Amino acid sequence: MGQQMPAGLLQQLLDAFASKLEQAAPQEVSNSVWAVATMGQQVPAGLLQPLMLAFANKLRIAKPQEISNTLWAVATMGQQMPAGLLQPLMLTLASKVHIAKPQDISNTLWAVATMGQQMPAGLLQQLLDAFASKLEQATPQEVKDTLWAVATMGQRMPEGMLQQLMLAFANKVHLANPQEISNTLWAVATMRQKLRTPQLQQLVDALVSNVQQAAPQAISNTLWAVATMRQQLNPMQLLRMEQALASKSEEAAPQGLANAVWACAKQRYLPQQLLLAPPFNSKLAAGQPQGLANTAWALAQLGHRDEQIMSLVAEQAQHWDISGTSNDSGVACNAQTLCNICRSVAVLDLQQHVGVVLRLAASLSRYWPSVTLAPEAVHQLHQVHTWLQDFQLGGNHGLQGVLAAQQLQECQETWMAQLKEQQSESV
Repeated sequence: MGQQMPAGLLQQLLDAFASKLEQAAPQEVSNSVWAVATMGQQVPAGLLQPLMLAFANKLRIAKPQEISNTLWAVATMGQQMPAGLLQPLMLTLASKVHIAKPQDISNTLWAVATMGQQMPAGLLQQLLDAFASKLEQATPQEVKDTLWAVATMGQRMPEGMLQQLMLAFANKVHLANPQEISNTLWAVATMRQKLRTPQLQQLVDALVSNVQQAAPQAISNTLWAVATMRQQLNPMQLLRMEQALASKSEEAAPQGLANAVWACAKQRYLPQQLLLAPPFNSKLAAGQPQGLANTAWALAQLGHRDEQIMSLVAEQAQHWDISGTSNDSGVACNAQTLCNICRSVAVLDLQQHVGVVLRLAASLSRYWPSVTLAPEAVHQLHQVHTWLQDFQLGGNHGLQGVLAAQQLQECQETWMAQLKEQQSESV
């Protein structure tokens, strides 16, 4: 962001500009809101509406860049377009898309997504087609912003178009910074799509070669994206990213660290240096239940019995309860999170934490009718039940008496169904 202007002076200039809106050209309105956004300030809500109305009234003569910059400014200020004005701006840009630059299209998509708005499917496809036709002129940032916007709007990209965009990005990846590479991978993974292996390796290699300049979030998002796409990294790539993240762990967000450990477990890679980083445990404790549960799940998957981390998880879990319940004394979380903790304690055979397991299972039992338990979660509870019985823990009855008989029966049936499925797949 640029230099800021004293609030009183900014207000005075905006008031003066608003009083002359009838004479203002679209470019002048666009420049005004762009300047305020670039200074990291906001247009007062009472002034934003007349400015946007004046701009909308002259859309016929507005250039694509002016429309794009206006939307970008409103989104960057963390504000919303006044009611009924977003659609005309998007439609007008689409009608002039043949003269738009790639940045005009990517900024428009980014702005709509950043404002938390949706774009009609036909309009989105029209803008994507236009962007794809101009890929030779597009920068890595513009490709990244386009992919990020589609993913953030909860949409998917046609496979052929995705490959076009990724090829263009890969061809210019030497110009991309680590954040742009990471966000691109995040977007593809969030859309539940995949990259071709050579493209993935090329992008990750480019990030790794500059990993010391990467922010912690860029590293953790890259690891998360690759794991979510169910693709593989080589040991050297994993090691380089782990080392860099461990060295930056003080600045990392708790969820980012938990996501990185989870992603490493998906790769069957133990991030020992990250787990031993001095800030790791305190960061983990400051995070959300899902982050702690994902870390516990990762340790169980890797068979890594880190009692210090698991004791921390168990201590925090004593205060957890199912989200959306009437129990105001606990920290709200979902059923899968509780099941992940219970199963992790059982897999790592941490018998000292049986009490926590029984408490979480009791919470699940109370709200079983009102929460949706995925088959994986029910199967995890069967594993816990078997562990308790095998080691004669918690009264030697497993989860009997903690879960209702019908709930235990559902666990047994789910386990049997999964066992039959695995047997049929192996034949």
